[in-house]
Amino acid sequence: MDARELSITGLWEFTSDDPEGLPYDPDSFRTALGRDLEIGHLHHAQGLLGMLHGLRFSLLPSPAEWTYLFCSRGAVLVVVADLRTGSPTFGRHEAVRLDAATPAGLAVTPGLAHGFTALEDDSVLTHLGSRTYRPEKDRSVHALDPTLRLPWPSGEGAPAPSLSADDSAAPAVADLKKAGRLPTYGDWRAHEVALRSGT
Repeated sequence: MDARELSITGLWEFTSDDPEGLPYDPDSFRTALGRDLEIGHLHHAQGLLGMLHGLRFSLLPSPAEWTYLFCSRGAVLVVVADLRTGSPTFGRHEAVRLDAATPAGLAVTPGLAHGFTALEDDSVLTHLGSRTYRPEKDRSVHALDPTLRLPWPSGEGAPAPSLSADDSAAPAVADLKKAGRLPTYGDWRAHEVALRSGT
């Protein structure tokens, strides 16, 4: 697979021209990121039209994980936002369309928040995570926080966005920053050094 880092440091897009290819290739991941994705869990998230899922992120330095995302059914829009305070791209976002017919995926570093919405009803986004899944360790930020200006589908023909009760109760970025509950860019850099050195 071909790999490229997007405008946010630590967010990688993987694509392939082979229609029969797989959406995840461990050799491509290792070549691009200089390490293996030690898969600790696999999670499938079902999406319905109009439903926004997330945004979720992990704190640093622990617990923290890389997440690899790909669409295993239908089509989804994945939105990733940089919440690392001190990051040159703090508050910036990327939006990437993934579909089950195209072998492609996203690698998301700790400290970045991600969410998704289905572009086709009953779509499925698959998560490969590098630690055993412990949902109580996840953190969230409101997907409709106006300061993030996230490009969720809107306009004529787009269903009105809706959120689960938990996602509706998620705090805004400003509240998380004021409470000191956001990851920092310095912690992320230290985390990456530790990963690369194997410590």
